[in-house]
Amino acid sequence: MKPSETIKNYNSEVRLYTNYAIKHIKTVCKSFGPRPVGSESEAKAQEYLGKELETISDSVTREEFKCSDKAFMFWVPLGAVLLMLSTALYTFGIPVAPIVLSALTFLIILLEFVLYKPVLDIFFPKKTSRYIIGTRKPTGDVKKRIILCGHTDSAFEWTYTYHGGHKMVTFIIVMAGVAIAFNLLGGIYAVIHGSPAVWTNGDIYSKIIAVAMYVPVPVLCLAIGFVNYKRPVVGANDDMSGCMVCTAVMKLLDANDIRFENTELNVMLSSGEECGLRGVKAWAKAHGAEMKAEKDVETIFIAVDNVREEDFMAIYDKDMSGVVKNDLRVAGLMREAAANAGFDVPVKAIELGATDAAAASQAGIPAAAFTAMDPAPARYYHTRLDTEDNLSPKMIENGLKIALETAFLFDEKGIS
Repeated sequence: MKPSETIKNYNSEVRLYTNYAIKHIKTVCKSFGPRPVGSESEAKAQEYLGKELETISDSVTREEFKCSDKAFMFWVPLGAVLLMLSTALYTFGIPVAPIVLSALTFLIILLEFVLYKPVLDIFFPKKTSRYIIGTRKPTGDVKKRIILCGHTDSAFEWTYTYHGGHKMVTFIIVMAGVAIAFNLLGGIYAVIHGSPAVWTNGDIYSKIIAVAMYVPVPVLCLAIGFVNYKRPVVGANDDMSGCMVCTAVMKLLDANDIRFENTELNVMLSSGEECGLRGVKAWAKAHGAEMKAEKDVETIFIAVDNVREEDFMAIYDKDMSGVVKNDLRVAGLMREAAANAGFDVPVKAIELGATDAAAASQAGIPAAAFTAMDPAPARYYHTRLDTEDNLSPKMIENGLKIALETAFLFDEKGIS
């Protein structure tokens, strides 16, 4: 059955628990502020949210993991420095340097940002965070399990998203690509022709290449400050909105004394999403194998992230910059659930970045993600504008309806 057919005074109940979600988002943001992974403010917010889960769950578990709060995005300033060093060494007549350094830069970008591999973490101190899971048992045996997940950590500010918007961010990305291409070209040309220092040889082409290599340097200087590690953001939308939409589903069921017959509902408040999906990766490493071994329990994982803009609602069946496939059955279930709630939500691939669903998918757990944010990105994304004053009550209500419908539909039909 649909939630609208099960829950008495459905519309008023949804509005009530939309307000419940907004109230707690504002409380977390005002009381604890920005929440970089492993920070004291995140720990206090997690304690607050964990206590709230305890009032509506049959059980709540907390498990710790360690990760760096800065390593994941450090590829940006590191890559900029490597490319500028590459350019300088080219002009000094060291032809192999541009090949090695530009290739190294590309490899770091590929591993860290595209594939989310923690290659830089070994150079940074680790901090301790945790993920929290509230469980609501069914009335009968557990035959299905749905995990609704939001993340408690917030990001450090992206300088040029705030100061220049998506056009500035796009410009820096494009110029970084140009710099890598020019450095590779210069290095290959110099190796083939054995060019000495640019100012001592008579090869006009090597001089033209050198000029081209220096063109992106001012932009690379700007890229060093792409992330402002001194200014973490509040993260009201990214992702307190996801945390509280998931929690509101369980709160509404608890308030109406509704339990599924054979479906266990889990609300997971993960952490470390902003530093490379580290929380869900840690959870999957600890519990993924045992969940996959439960052949008689059908389990799905749904990430809810940045519930803000109705025009950009999306369900992701391809994640982590499109290189990880989420589960088409889960995405299809979510799309049907959204339609039941009155929304036509497209199934698509994420353009850049990732959601926690990617980490679950990599662990072999059927997963997909729901977001509602301009992927350009929006100007509030990872900036000081992502505050409790910039919430969309209408979109949080929409997100709650879709999450509710997904849980009920999964209980009814599963994904098999």
